[in-house]
Amino acid sequence: MEINGFEINEYNIYSIAEKAKTSICPKCSQDRKKKTDKCMSVHWDTGLGQCNHCGETIQLHTYKSKQVIKEYIKPILNTPKLDLSDKLLKYMLDIRSISKSALNTLKIREAKEWMPQTKKEENVICFDYYLENELINVKYRDAYKHFKLFKGAEKIFYNIDNIATSKECIIVEGEFDVLSFVTAGYINCVSVPNGFNLKGDISLDYLDNYYNYFENKEVIYLAVDNDAAGIHGQKELIRRFGAEKCKIVDFKDCKDANDYLIKYGKDELSNTIVKAKDVKIEGIFSVADARKDMIHSYKYGQDRGTTTYISEMDNAWTWRGGEVNLWTGYQNEGKSLLLNQLCTIRAYWENAKVAVFSPENFPIKDFFNDIIEMYIGKSCDPYYTNNYMCEDDFNEGMSFVENNFFLVHPENDFKLESIFERVRYLVRKKGIRTLIIDPYNTIEHMMKNGEREDLYISRFMAILKRFAVENDISINLVAHQLTARKNENDEGRYHKPMLNNIKGGGTFADKADNVLFVWRPNRALDFKDSEVIFGSQKIKKQKLVGIPQDIDNINFDIRMNRYLFNGITPFTKIDYHRKGINIDEIKEIELPKLSVNEAFETSEEIDHWLNSND
Repeated sequence: MEINGFEINEYNIYSIAEKAKTSICPKCSQDRKKKTDKCMSVHWDTGLGQCNHCGETIQLHTYKSKQVIKEYIKPILNTPKLDLSDKLLKYMLDIRSISKSALNTLKIREAKEWMPQTKKEENVICFDYYLENELINVKYRDAYKHFKLFKGAEKIFYNIDNIATSKECIIVEGEFDVLSFVTAGYINCVSVPNGFNLKGDISLDYLDNYYNYFENKEVIYLAVDNDAAGIHGQKELIRRFGAEKCKIVDFKDCKDANDYLIKYGKDELSNTIVKAKDVKIEGIFSVADARKDMIHSYKYGQDRGTTTYISEMDNAWTWRGGEVNLWTGYQNEGKSLLLNQLCTIRAYWENAKVAVFSPENFPIKDFFNDIIEMYIGKSCDPYYTNNYMCEDDFNEGMSFVENNFFLVHPENDFKLESIFERVRYLVRKKGIRTLIIDPYNTIEHMMKNGEREDLYISRFMAILKRFAVENDISINLVAHQLTARKNENDEGRYHKPMLNNIKGGGTFADKADNVLFVWRPNRALDFKDSEVIFGSQKIKKQKLVGIPQDIDNINFDIRMNRYLFNGITPFTKIDYHRKGINIDEIKEIELPKLSVNEAFETSEEIDHWLNSND
């Protein structure tokens, strides 16, 4: 049996009555007075239960691990483990305060290794990464504090075997920190393979394949470095694992676990776990709750919007987590296409994965093919013989889309909570950064008896905002304009889309963080005209995100399924980068603006395209 491509290992592990829509929650019911209260909603289509009392998401089944398609190189341990040199032992025991038993437990060894930083062979410490007792990767450290991982090996957590069956675990940023906690008596400690860098950029791709090692944990202690990068990493780990499962370890005036061990000793390091604090999730806050973030913002700047990779658009709007963007415009004028293109560009450069709820984009192959076509810049359809991508490009496009785009389509209903249930899973499992809801009118709305539409929209938008903030994602809601009206004072063009002309009323714009529009100004005069105007009409935090304005000189190239900004496609650098050309050597390349007749060979091809695209 499978669910969404995942093969079930053990079915219905809590013995819930078959096809039951509600059941007792296995997490909280035993501790409640109403032990028989069926407080959990059961969704057999997704294999999930959602407790309406404690809020826990329950896996109804266990699943077999998916086979990893990517092939990695595994290091070969050519020599048996040797006794450590007196010099290294002295360093570990006297300088780092690491116990000899910890060194033995984690199989620390020495070797000679060529290091790229010094460009010569160096004496190194070897931190061996094992998975089920098989050597998977090695990190080498020389006397100059240079590091490298084994080339081509898989990234996994260091010491992951020793947390497999434990109900609690500790996550740190370095191998010396793992050794420190093992010295203090905690063997159930793992380290991320590459830490969190000074810019605060976070990549947890190695978590995706080994998330199951953390699903069974009752408590995850986050003992990351006490610096700006560590704060960013801690936030991301909380986002992936859930605040209810995490506890925060405080190293006081020390940078990390090893510094703490050196200064205060192993007993005090052990006490940091005992004294770890819950992640605060209640609705009352003081400066103390935000002090670290405030100091970080004061020293390093506030969380600004991040680039769209299109300089013209960055002036009007940029990506920012925790915000709700409202995209509007007339039907079939390219709102969704431009939004999908921006998500594709961001996914390539930042691994910013996207969840999409868009029932209008079914069957799913049509949506995925559309993303592949803009990613590659050619057609997936052999009908267009002169613009048909090769099979290697198609396979590359499929791999890119598989890793970065996830369609959300609940089987039983399109209620907002059903969508959120699946998006929460994707945040935890895949680390998605963006949610698209396209369009608003496809959601199954839950208006209360007698509730005015404007009050419902206000409540709906508040729910979106809270979900965006809690999960630190950018939510993008598409809502159409009212019926297009021609402006006789402007040669009969359609009126420019306005925030107060959105179907459902101006409450949308009032409650959204940002209101953006896409407009084809000449469509009423010439349907084939490719000119597009993008604009922002409301930006809530203008100092951080952008200034409301119109961006013109945009055209759509139907042959490549891409937008051109001042004659240039932002995919040019991606095309070069995909082919392994040094991006620093890439100069802006102006591409010709193709008319419809220039882009296709025959009138039949034009008609086929017009009838199959927005």
